[in-house]
Amino acid sequence: MKTIKDHLTELLKEEPFLLEGINDGIINISALSRKIMPEINKLTGKKNNKNAIIMAIKRLELEEVKDHKRTLQRSIKKLGDITVRSGLSDYTFKNSKSLEHNISKISKEILENEFGFHTISKGIHETTIIISNDMNSRLKKIMANEETLSFIDDLSSISVQLPKESSNVPGLYYFLLSQIAWKGISITEVISTTNEFTIILKNKNVGLAFETLMKLKN
Repeated sequence: MKTIKDHLTELLKEEPFLLEGINDGIINISALSRKIMPEINKLTGKKNNKNAIIMAIKRLELEEVKDHKRTLQRSIKKLGDITVRSGLSDYTFKNSKSLEHNISKISKEILENEFGFHTISKGIHETTIIISNDMNSRLKKIMANEETLSFIDDLSSISVQLPKESSNVPGLYYFLLSQIAWKGISITEVISTTNEFTIILKNKNVGLAFETLMKLKN
């Protein structure tokens, strides 16, 4: 027969960051006990005392959480170059039959520009293009007949080279973004490839965001 501790272990393993919070002592265990009590009562088939749940949480074996934390710390230490690029604009267009053709057109011109920069993210209903400011007038001309959903300028990008094993490390993106969020920095866009992670943000926030990521790396 499963004990309260057994049920708690299964329940909390589904919430790895909650487990980490318990391990770091930043979760109010009494409040957590009240929250999960109905679920524990349902699983055990009886009404449990809140103090019993509190004691069970305190006795949890959190070695798995510690292992995950060590893996995450190793990955953070392996972060590669951090590159900043300024002078960017962010356009979002409504998807249309002509948009693909126009994107190909502007992409070709950017590739011919030695210092050109652009990235394209296509969603179900809209497509976002981030482009160097010096290509703004050309892009506006090419996209003149497309429906513009939003436009944001005064932007920069910060790109981080990730370790090759990053795709197998749960919570790596969460950790990087959470550190920036705790600094009160708003992110306009997030772009990623297999081994590269890029955030687009307002120029005024670049210094603090760069400093935050460098501190993590070092």
